[in-house]
Amino acid sequence: MRVVVTGGGTGGHVYPALEICRIAQEEADLLYIGSLRGMEMGACADRGIIVLGLDSGPVYNPLSLGGAKALVKLWLASFEAKKKLLQYKPDVVFSTGGYSSAPVMKAAKELGIPLAIHACDTIPGRSLRMFAKQAKVVTSTFRATARALPGCNVVRTGHPIRQELREAVQHRRPEEKFVLVLGGSGGAKFLNEVMPLVSPQLEGAKILHSAGKGQYDQFKHLVDGVPNYDMRPYLESDALADAYRRASLIIARSGSGISEYAMAKIPSILVPLPSSADDHQFHNAKEFESFGGASVLTQDVREGEIQATPESIAREIREWFADETGHAGRGLSNWDTPGATIQIWNEIKRAATK
Repeated sequence: MRVVVTGGGTGGHVYPALEICRIAQEEADLLYIGSLRGMEMGACADRGIIVLGLDSGPVYNPLSLGGAKALVKLWLASFEAKKKLLQYKPDVVFSTGGYSSAPVMKAAKELGIPLAIHACDTIPGRSLRMFAKQAKVVTSTFRATARALPGCNVVRTGHPIRQELREAVQHRRPEEKFVLVLGGSGGAKFLNEVMPLVSPQLEGAKILHSAGKGQYDQFKHLVDGVPNYDMRPYLESDALADAYRRASLIIARSGSGISEYAMAKIPSILVPLPSSADDHQFHNAKEFESFGGASVLTQDVREGEIQATPESIAREIREWFADETGHAGRGLSNWDTPGATIQIWNEIKRAATK
């Protein structure tokens, strides 16, 4: 069986695709098609996965000069993808979305190659929505995704989380008042600015803060002299796994990575990125809030929502510290799906034979 995997530009699309590749490699020949500018090129090479890079990029504004150039690149990338699919003859194409996946999904549609999609967010991105109705199956991380894709075959599987993280959290030893702040590899500017102001309001708390590789140097001075505050550029896999073992609370944005908090049974305070496409981070966060696994504070002013300030964040943290009901852990455990990776792979194989 031959499978083309596509998805990328950002880790939120690449890591789930690579986790599927991990088990797919045992049964199929794989080709990963991504973007030359995305992290997928190096990530695939590190894992021994054959990868082809296309010269594609995001189309932010198709009416601008930059947008017009991006559309031309997209058309050329679609042509290259079609040539490669004709040459490789895959039984199925699997996509996790992102700008680098659109040319490949377009080529699969034109060639009549079965398509399987995994939607990582409650509201799938534009590239996935364009092809969801042509897909044999759309697997999803979130429960709410089916409502965003009417008329599509949506199967809620949960999120394909890296196996090493799942194994690591089996030996959790949460430390009292240990707060983990996660901004991802790119960092979350708002959290980098506000969290050093929160810390002095928290008696006895320890904070480990991943500020982002590109933002760390700009913000590291804010925690000079702040006791029990450890700010770092980024947490690689081993450090992140150790942090999940120790953390009693997480402060973060709310991309698809919040599925890892459910896996680790760690409650969170989520501050959605206001500019996320289709406001998907807000909807992701609200699903977690709905079953008691998180509380949501908004960076922008929203009716009916509490705005994130140093004071409101500190107050919310103290409330989580005082909560001993275990309700959050039960809700997160019910939401998490440990067999997601295998279930998605089985859906991909079924799509190939339909």
